[in-house]
Formats: sequence, structure tokens, C-alpha cells
Amino acid sequence: MVGGVLYDGTKRFLGGSIVYQNFAFYNGFYGGIKDVLQSDSNEVMIAKRARLSNASRFYVVSDAYLEYNYKDHFGIKGGLYRSKAAYKSGQTAGFEAYAQFKHFQLWWFSSWARAFATGPRLRDWYASRVVFSGGYHKNAQGGYTPSGHKVSYGTHAIQLTYKKHHFLAEGFFYFSPKMFNAPGFKIGWDSDPNFSGKGFRSNTELSAFFPFYYPWMLINSKGGAIYRYDNPATANGQSLTIKQRFDINQFYILGIFYKNFRNANAYIGNTGNPSGVELYSNSLWAGYVGTALKANAVTGSFIYGGLHFNKKFMWRMMWQWSSAPVSYEGRVVLSLGYQFTANLKALIDLAYYGIHTNNGYQAGLNAYCNSSAHMYCKGGYQDRSALYTQLIASF
Repeated sequence: MVGGVLYDGTKRFLGGSIVYQNFAFYNGFYGGIKDVLQSDSNEVMIAKRARLSNASRFYVVSDAYLEYNYKDHFGIKGGLYRSKAAYKSGQTAGFEAYAQFKHFQLWWFSSWARAFATGPRLRDWYASRVVFSGGYHKNAQGGYTPSGHKVSYGTHAIQLTYKKHHFLAEGFFYFSPKMFNAPGFKIGWDSDPNFSGKGFRSNTELSAFFPFYYPWMLINSKGGAIYRYDNPATANGQSLTIKQRFDINQFYILGIFYKNFRNANAYIGNTGNPSGVELYSNSLWAGYVGTALKANAVTGSFIYGGLHFNKKFMWRMMWQWSSAPVSYEGRVVLSLGYQFTANLKALIDLAYYGIHTNNGYQAGLNAYCNSSAHMYCKGGYQDRSALYTQLIASF
């Protein structure tokens, strides 16, 4: 996929454009150039932006894979392709395999790299899980010193699914060596698993996730806390999702409750999240992440929409509220889409998005906020409302 930006409203910012932070971003396969902070001096900020802007890649080799299926009993797929893993979205470089026996399916997934190849996001391949080959060693400062070189041991998952008639039960386990182990489960009831847009359908799902993180993912080499999404990373966390959807012919209504306990999404749940709530679209200055992904956040989302004119025109309204110790926010989003041909579609999103950072925090700081003459920690309201337009041609 190749892409471009028709208009860049940030190109006159001090130090140059920051559009690369969300589109065509490339920081090397293992990373290496830290993102720009407002606390950087002008000279440092200009230099960093220039390096990242010059490194931008407006292309991605997104799909190149082999796939084999034997009836409905066994299948394997490997290469570069769109991931279907619940906690690893986007394009993946790796493989997956499944075995089916009656109402049971066993599925394995391995991924060593990630990319984005969609209308609003374009990013070349990178290692989303990076650790050090020699491990981590406790030092005299109470922190952990890495040794060796950067490596990508990947993200892997095993999942066992039981599905019979209207009932679904699923157990899964995600892990990344030297980073996390994360078991979870999902149960569901679907009144019409073969629903095709006519009649009535009710679909209920409950899922829970329980990630555990290694100690060197929580404490840096100097013995200080590692911050993830404006809060210290925690040794473990939990997330709970409850969904209820009703379909009536071409219309649908969806309600979602999503709750994080501790910093559950510090290193998993942030590269794919099946909750269905809006997790991003914050300002680039504030790290792009919304309140719903952050520690101890609770989110409620109410969505309704429809699909019309032989499935060519879609519309959707979303109302969402999120609250966490670091901030609270409200969103109302109208989404419209039209499929002109099999290869051409247009999408429009009109979003009201207001976020209030709470006292004791600074938007986008992602570190301890020590109130002083040089650091503002009293929070405040900011409006992130926006109009998004996309014209996508695929060949």
C-alpha cells in the first residue's frame, strides 16, 4: 500500500511537521529515535523532528503470504497478512495454524513484526515487542540493567474455542518472552449465529484478561518507575468487557462496558484490543492514547447504525464516556461510509471529543508530575474535536 497527505496543517509548527507521528511514521525496526516532547529545547526538538520526518515511509508491503486449508479440519497461514488475533491488530509478520474437531478448535498464533496499511494509518514494519538478548540484571540502584542487543522474540498466543449452536466458550493465553504472560477467557451467546441482515439477532459477550509483567518492565535501570500511559506500570492487571448487541434487519444497537484494573494495558491490550470502545484519537502532543486504555479506567459506549443500499452505504453514531484517575472524557462520533466500487470507498468521521486532565497530571507527560514553576500539573480541559475524511482505493 502507498499513501500520502493532501494537506498538512502542522508543517509550519516550530521544528517542522509532526504528521509523521500518525501517518508514515518509521523509527527503525527496533526503534531508536525517541519521540519529541514539548519539554525538549527548540534545537533538540527541531533535530528530532527532522530525523523522524526524513525517515517517513509512505509505503508498506502489506500482504505476501501462503495459506493452506484441508476441508475444515486443519489450516496454516504464514507470511505478511492482516492479523485476526484479538490482542494483535494490524498487519502481522508470522504464522498461524488451527485444528478443528467437531465443536472444538485449537488455534496457534505467532507474530514477530507489525505494520499498518489502512486509510487513516500507514506504518512500515516494526518490532512491537522489543527486549534485550542477554536479559535483565538487578543493579545496585534497585533497577534492572539490560545486556546484549535488541531482539524481537515476538508475540504468541494459543486459544481453545468451543462453539455449539448458540453458545461459545473460549480460553486463550498470550505471551511475549521476557515481557508478559496473559491468560484470558470469553463466553458468549448468539441467538442467530447465521444472521445475514434479515430478522432479529441478540449477541451477548463477556470477556476477561489477566496480564502479568516481568519486574524489569516496571522499573528502569535507575530504580525508578516506568510510566505507561501517564501511570506507573504495574506487575499485573485485569480488564473486563461486557457487550450486548441487537440487530434488527439492517439496523443495529450495541452497548459496551469496559473496565481496567491497575495498568492492565501497559504492554498488551495496546497493540490490539477487542473491547470495541474508542481507545485513541487523542492529540499527537498528548501521546494519541485516550482515557479508556489507561490505568483503572472505566468506559461506557453506546453505538447504533445501519447498512443500506445493497451494503454500499453505512452510518454509525457512537456516544462514549471514559473516566480514570488521570483524566475523563466524552465523545460523540458520526461515521459515514460509501462503497462506490469494489475498489473505491469513502469514509467520513465527524467527532466531538472533549478531555479533561485531572489535577496532579499533565497531558502527554507520561512521567511523575512534580508541580513547580517549570512544570504545570493542574490538568484542565482540551477539545480534540475533528473531521476525518478518507478516500481509499485498493487494487
